[in-house]
Amino acid sequence: MTLQQNSLKKKPEHSMIKSTTIVGLSGSLRKASSNTKLLKYTEKKIKLINEGIHFSFGNIDLPLYNDDLEKERGMPATVVKLGDILSQASGIIISTPEYNKSISGALKNCFDWMSRFKPNPFTSKTIAIVSATDGRSGGERCQYMLRMCLTPFDCNILQTPEVLIGHSSKAFNEVGDLTDVKSNELLDKLLEKLVAQASI
Repeated sequence: MTLQQNSLKKKPEHSMIKSTTIVGLSGSLRKASSNTKLLKYTEKKIKLINEGIHFSFGNIDLPLYNDDLEKERGMPATVVKLGDILSQASGIIISTPEYNKSISGALKNCFDWMSRFKPNPFTSKTIAIVSATDGRSGGERCQYMLRMCLTPFDCNILQTPEVLIGHSSKAFNEVGDLTDVKSNELLDKLLEKLVAQASI
């Protein structure tokens, strides 16, 4: 068999390779959110690991969960759209702020809506967690709370390394890049794990 014949034979096999999509969820709705900024920086880093990966953002600005609303009108369009995006994801990264020692109400509301989907869009997905806060701890408490909230969904939460960005308003430079060397090293390790497992 010639080299040309061999390459032609392999083309159908190559076309069947599944594309990898990672979805980012920011737990903050603020336009100038440090967590949204962290996710945008994460997108750039993921492209450096594997430029073929598709990265998209999920919007958690959803109506407050109300069972009556679902029964009377069905699921809101924004909820259905987010559920579809998450269902198609190969992996998910969530960046959470810490509000009063917990996750944001918007993020919890997202989980309440997503729990109505069968199958659940988080189930069996590999999920990475990061956090950015103006406090010095970087969001340790909210990360623990987030892990608890994800427990019912039977997803694969990456346990280490923990990426906690404290004093987040000063953590990024003018182009949105994270400046701390150690934080970058930890983020790189976490994203390499996420990409590897999401690509399986």
